[in-house]
Amino acid sequence: MRSNSLPLFLLLSVAGLLCLMPIWYFFLAPWLAAPVFYLAGEAVSNAFHWVVTYERTGSKGTLLTSLQFIAEQGQGRTGKLAPVADYRMHGYGLVMLWAMLLASRPAALWRKLFLGTGVMLFIAASGVTLQWLNDIFNRSGPHVLAQTRASAVLAEAVEFGFHFNLFVFTALAPLLLWVVMNRAFVQALWNDAIKAPAPAGQSDETGQAD
Repeated sequence: MRSNSLPLFLLLSVAGLLCLMPIWYFFLAPWLAAPVFYLAGEAVSNAFHWVVTYERTGSKGTLLTSLQFIAEQGQGRTGKLAPVADYRMHGYGLVMLWAMLLASRPAALWRKLFLGTGVMLFIAASGVTLQWLNDIFNRSGPHVLAQTRASAVLAEAVEFGFHFNLFVFTALAPLLLWVVMNRAFVQALWNDAIKAPAPAGQSDETGQAD
């Protein structure tokens, strides 16, 4: 795509996003969630001894733990903590990347779509991991945190990482990845932007001098 077609690129990106998002949300997300929860589940299971296993149902995944959780304060009801994460909350950046790549149509488009999908699934798995850990360390009470033997510094780092990933990086990552995969388009756009046209007054003076 030529650099002077920036408005067309933006229009095609938005149109592609509107068309692809429902397909991804209702049909593709349950399938794409499988590798995401596998990566997140294996990482957490190998890192923490109190993780029993993990399960996936559609686009949602549950982390089963041996941590005792007070279900209702003041009534003595307890249970095993099992935080749930939804892949769709962390994976929508994939649709943004698809829309931008299809709109700009770079060289080796299909290879970049495949590679970009893999990277975005890994990022989504990181987001799922952070959500599970944030629910355990910061949202389930000090009695649960004490059972994990995690430090306060780790709990705060997980909380920061969860919010940064959810509100910033999830939306920023596809844009950064698209720039890396479409450097020719970005460079051409930048070259056009730095070419400032000659001032109108200078052009008139040149004409009078002739």
